[in-house]
Amino acid sequence: MDRLVTDNSLSNSLPTTLAVGGAFALVAGAIIHRHRDKFTSLLVENLASDELNRDTDWANLTIPARTQGHPEARVAASLGSRPLLVKGKCATDDRTFSTFYEGFHIGKAIATQHGDDRCLGYRVDRSSEYQWTTYGETNDAATEIGSGLIQLGESHGQNTFIGIYAINSVEWMTASLACHSHSMIYVPLYDTLGEAAIVHIVNQTSLKTVFVDKAENVLILLKLVEQISTLKRIILTKKFPDEKDLEIRKKAKEVGIEIMSFNQLRELGRSKPVAHHPPKPEDIFEICYTSGTTGLPKGAMLTHKNVVCLIQAAAEFFRPVFTELEVLISYLPLAHSYEQTIELYCLCQGFKIGYYLGDVRQLSDDLAVLKPTLMPCVPRLLNRMYDNIQATILQLTPFKRYLFNMALSAKTHEVDQHRIARHMIWDKLLLKRIQQRLGGRIKLIVSGAAPLSPTIHQFLKRVCGAYVVEGYGQTECCGISTCQVLGDETVGNIGVPLNCNMIKLADVPDMQYFAKDNVGELCIKGANVFKGYYKDEEKTREALDNDGWLHTGDVARWAPGGQIEIIDRKKHMFKLAQGEYVAPERIENIHVQSHYIAQVFVYGNGYKSFTVAIIVPDADILEKYARKNNISGDIVELCKKKVKDIYLHPELFTVENNLLTPTMKTKRPELGKYFEKELEEMYKNIE
Repeated sequence: MDRLVTDNSLSNSLPTTLAVGGAFALVAGAIIHRHRDKFTSLLVENLASDELNRDTDWANLTIPARTQGHPEARVAASLGSRPLLVKGKCATDDRTFSTFYEGFHIGKAIATQHGDDRCLGYRVDRSSEYQWTTYGETNDAATEIGSGLIQLGESHGQNTFIGIYAINSVEWMTASLACHSHSMIYVPLYDTLGEAAIVHIVNQTSLKTVFVDKAENVLILLKLVEQISTLKRIILTKKFPDEKDLEIRKKAKEVGIEIMSFNQLRELGRSKPVAHHPPKPEDIFEICYTSGTTGLPKGAMLTHKNVVCLIQAAAEFFRPVFTELEVLISYLPLAHSYEQTIELYCLCQGFKIGYYLGDVRQLSDDLAVLKPTLMPCVPRLLNRMYDNIQATILQLTPFKRYLFNMALSAKTHEVDQHRIARHMIWDKLLLKRIQQRLGGRIKLIVSGAAPLSPTIHQFLKRVCGAYVVEGYGQTECCGISTCQVLGDETVGNIGVPLNCNMIKLADVPDMQYFAKDNVGELCIKGANVFKGYYKDEEKTREALDNDGWLHTGDVARWAPGGQIEIIDRKKHMFKLAQGEYVAPERIENIHVQSHYIAQVFVYGNGYKSFTVAIIVPDADILEKYARKNNISGDIVELCKKKVKDIYLHPELFTVENNLLTPTMKTKRPELGKYFEKELEEMYKNIE
């Protein structure tokens, strides 16, 4: 993921592009400035239809939810006096849908009648183009898989749970569609859960069948078989080398687990087809396990009603920029609700989904071949992209840097006018190489899962040739609940509530946050809010109050324009010896804005009167600084040069070393244990 835009690729291409386009840009720029109105229609490609923000009041993007029955809450101004969205609506006619199953068949009809009928795409290897299955072929494959599962002994309905232990792929989505067709519930598993969590999930949901794509994960399940007694069979979604396949089948036979390939299951279902058993709106379609920062993962029960209202809210939100021919790049984990909700939305609109080859380090290659128009992102990827562009800009000659800044200035005016367009000079010449690294056709980038730096956000709005928006959500609200309005020039906020939910702020007295001051804990209510945690009423009561409000634990405030700004975290607090409360994430968010710092962990407890910190420097930037100032040593040696109350750590906090959750949140208890010795040493040095 970190190599989406490489230093070398930008270093070689950006200066060349600027040199070629520079003289033309200067001459053409002067002419265009004098005859702006005549040239605009010829030189500019608008990314959105004329309806975008036609009636938007940028000073009042949200309004009190009075007509929705909750004046203490707010909804998007675009919702007006309408009730919160619950059902989906076809984009081309008056048909409605209440389940994803119904929505998929509407998307299938849209793709057949108005699109190109392509549904799911994949590549065989790096040298190949994308190959596509049609919507009809995808539906047939799902029908065969569903029929095959029933022939193996699985029952249709809400008592059947099917595991999917794989990365994003055509097979992943096909298996989930098979479950939708028979009202089954699928349960995603992922590599970073750890064995204890896998045992917990398999046992809690009594999984009998699990789809798996990696040989090592098959072997993990076989190793754990005595602890997961319900497991009966494993479906291999990929072909393994003969030697590894023989090893797996031999081990499976020893422990009494049936092994079947994905194609064998399709053939079984094709030979004995079973009619679909469509779900109802209140039926659960997935148990999505959240990793959490402490304890075993919790299984969020997500219903068809939850996801359908979000699909419709997204359809309304993004309609001005999309047609029936959009393409999504799928690389963020499908096991998490953020990516999954976006993909289900795409399928109900008749869009295409292209799956990456499985290596995020080579994502730029997938983007170049697929040329997507929609790209969900996480800040880590966008941060690295920004850093690489900035490093290249610093190496430009003064003249080339002047040209680049001229392009940025022109694009800034565009952003200030609440629209994004592709300009023949700025985008097609001066910024072309940057945009080509994303495939060259991106219309919308949606950033989520963590805060995006305002500085980086502002920059990317100008250079990507696309709408770049930040959203917010949790697994418990099906992944998404707010998003920035297309064309909003502001940054540092998570936008407005989507039209399927309302948001209120609740008092947090211990932290001196009060709703009367337009600040408090962010709470969500709407059809996208989950039913609760599977077999965990206690945790459900902690998340949902008696009135159905989801308490997120995030502290927010209403900005003057009606946007929501996340400013703090309710749960992560500690009291120092003198009685002072400290919110460590607030301190961390300030420090991590330094380009020298990659990660920060601030620690304190009730026995000490001050805090200390573990800091992971940005290795590339720190080593460049050291060389420039004649300081010897690599990142490990440089980190040994520490001050009293800060410990420099050379390795990033990662999911693999159990210091981050799969959604990139810090595991504070684990960090405290991991650095226990260093934390104690810092306190001793100061005292």
